[in-house]
Amino acid sequence: MRSFRNFIGGRWADAEGVLPVDDPSTGEVFAKVPDSPAETVDEAVRAARAAFDDGPWARMSPGDRAGVLRRLATALESRFDVLVDELIADTGATARFCPMLQVGAPMAHLRDFADMAPLLERPESFPIQASPSLGQWELHREPVGVVGAFTPYNFPLFMCVWKIAPALLAGNTVVLKPSPLTPVGPDALAAAAIEAGLPPGVLNIVHGDRTAGEALVAHPGVDLISFTGSTAVGTRVMAAAAATAKEVILELGGKSPALVLPDADAELAVRGTLFSSLMHAGQACVATTRMLVPDERYDEFAELLQERASVLRLGPAADFATDVGPVISAAARMKVEKFVAAGIEHGARALVGGDQPSGVPEGGHYVSPTVLVDLDNNNPAAHEEIFGPVLSVIRYRGVEDGIRIANDTRYGLAAAVWGTNLVQAREVALRLRGGLTWINDVAQADVARTPLAGRGMSGVGSENGVEGLFAYTKTRSLYTALDTDLDVRAYGVVGGEWG
Repeated sequence: MRSFRNFIGGRWADAEGVLPVDDPSTGEVFAKVPDSPAETVDEAVRAARAAFDDGPWARMSPGDRAGVLRRLATALESRFDVLVDELIADTGATARFCPMLQVGAPMAHLRDFADMAPLLERPESFPIQASPSLGQWELHREPVGVVGAFTPYNFPLFMCVWKIAPALLAGNTVVLKPSPLTPVGPDALAAAAIEAGLPPGVLNIVHGDRTAGEALVAHPGVDLISFTGSTAVGTRVMAAAAATAKEVILELGGKSPALVLPDADAELAVRGTLFSSLMHAGQACVATTRMLVPDERYDEFAELLQERASVLRLGPAADFATDVGPVISAAARMKVEKFVAAGIEHGARALVGGDQPSGVPEGGHYVSPTVLVDLDNNNPAAHEEIFGPVLSVIRYRGVEDGIRIANDTRYGLAAAVWGTNLVQAREVALRLRGGLTWINDVAQADVARTPLAGRGMSGVGSENGVEGLFAYTKTRSLYTALDTDLDVRAYGVVGGEWG
């Protein structure tokens, strides 16, 4: 039984309370994490506050901080194979999927963020337009202070990097509260921080559940909250943060459409949408889980979806032959099953799946890959975020109707458009409600250049890209007078008796 510990002020620390961690493929408990109380959160925030106010980190150059991020990547890279095995057991990500997205991508992203350091190196400067000789303005970007970061269970190391890398590069210190379901990635990050020479208190990790989370959001020593998770929890975080006027960055849920245009390549659209909606057992916020198909091609697409989805293999994550692994927990499995049952009760038909899986290890958290057809956008399976391996296929009549249905959602995180006429596909893509839109592809991202900014109930603010980096900064406007002639000042004509 592995016991994880908190990481506070550069040291490992125990905490009262224990939460079990199981392997989603078997249901067997293999580790335990602390269920930290509010007092532990306070200790971590005080360590981060001291490191920010009195330590060297905020006063280092962005280039020097970038060097530490690169050393973090190198330290993680030295444990690549071990991390792959551990994260397969921790997250249920399949052996084919895990090395690239759960381990390789975070290391690459650390280096990508480090390469953004020049954006913070020099202040922008500009003279007074009316009379440049009088003075000049400078715009400085400074760190916010202490960042409270919340990361979800689906991509634990990946999402930790998305939070801490821009926050640290900007000169902030961080208290990270990861999901208690997947502690391996954050723990590896703490070990790498020691190896990389990150000053004590710059990165602190507190494990726990609701008590720890509420304490972190409410703590007056935290300046900004960065949260990725469900919309239901995110709105509560935003409300709680308002009590102390904290800034918030929220990356929340989605019910993203894959809009198939009449001229789309069927094979490309079907395979891409199945990958997007079923990868990592559907546990991805940007998954395109609503496939909108023109009426005249609906039967063709249904036949191809059935053919392609039926051969996907459900099984243990460690088996390299597995296409779709388990969901994260028994509670998640039951939630997905309820959504599928509700969808069928409201008129949908299970083209593939929708039943209890067979031939999988007993005790694992398995949900059959499911494709639902013959439903409209009002069906619960079509408008609620399921976060499981479920694709809803919706019929539309005319492109305008397809755009209407695609935008008929409280979410606005991502979208995909499939069509061979790229002029039309681009026109349609720009009309869809979403901060991240693909044409004839899915799951592409460039953290250094492409921000992710959700619309509606999908989030507040931006992550990644220049906007995502600057979200972890505050601006200072600095004015320097270049001419000391009192006669040209507005206050030079006040109080004539002074002369």
